[in-house]
Amino acid sequence: MKSILSPVIGALVGAVIVGGVWYGTSASQNRNSIVAKVDGTPITRSQLLAESEAYAGSSMLSQLITNQLVLDAAQQQKITASNSEVNQALQGLEEQNGITSDSQLNQMLEQSHMTKDQLLTQLKVEVLGQKLAESQVKVTDKQIQDYYNKNKASLTTPEQRAISDIVVSSESKAKDITSQLSQGKTFASLAKSSSIDSVTKSKGGAMGTFTQSTLSQEYPEIASQAFKLKLGQVSAPIKVSNGYELIEVTSITPAKTPTLAEAKSEITTALKEQNAEAPQELYASLAKKGNIQILDSSYAQVKDSIENPQTSSSSSMQ
Repeated sequence: MKSILSPVIGALVGAVIVGGVWYGTSASQNRNSIVAKVDGTPITRSQLLAESEAYAGSSMLSQLITNQLVLDAAQQQKITASNSEVNQALQGLEEQNGITSDSQLNQMLEQSHMTKDQLLTQLKVEVLGQKLAESQVKVTDKQIQDYYNKNKASLTTPEQRAISDIVVSSESKAKDITSQLSQGKTFASLAKSSSIDSVTKSKGGAMGTFTQSTLSQEYPEIASQAFKLKLGQVSAPIKVSNGYELIEVTSITPAKTPTLAEAKSEITTALKEQNAEAPQELYASLAKKGNIQILDSSYAQVKDSIENPQTSSSSSMQ
């Protein structure tokens, strides 16, 4: 599922809403406490919060309003977000921003003055928003058929092959292995007794199952040969960085193109994702139907900016 990256999530990677997030998470603390001193002159939390609100208050209020609009609409339509969907959105966010460990995530959360629970709550809103947008998309049988006709190649599962290898230090040793195979010894037994590949040796040479694309990326030296061999056939010795390699194809799963009926659910999901309203358009639609009351006149423009995102965007660029 695509994740709609909201301003609050943008704060995680350094967007200007950081100040607003900080304001929202710190407002309940003692406003008179001193957070810093400059040559003995104190800077109080109330000063910091006032600056934070001036800096990002409108953006944060807009975010809080749109969050509530999404939550209310999802509840009305009985749309929910499971823990696995939220975790999938988190994984997507981590991948987009090069986060590969919990410590990296925690560091960025700390920099953005967010807790993980707050992030997960926001991601839940994003998942609900995406589902709401997709729920409004009607997909016809003709659209499904057209998509299927145009995208058969991408819908097709490519051929996969299970590959085993024996790696030896010299070409003469590789030829000796070939001779032993012709005399009836099995590839797996020779891999265990003779291969210098420490990863596959104990598994009788089994490397795993690959498409041609993935094998080309991981083991380019053998990819072209592996997909020319017949089932059970062993290659001629192949020169590799640490010696010579023999490979055997132990199974072949042919490429498979699903029928229209088999692909219908996947295609429907893809079409809904492609044609769903953009987040700002969704928020505008929900805002016009909802009952938003701005009680602080200094934020009077927030409601209009949500309901008319294009106008607001254009005005901000002038």
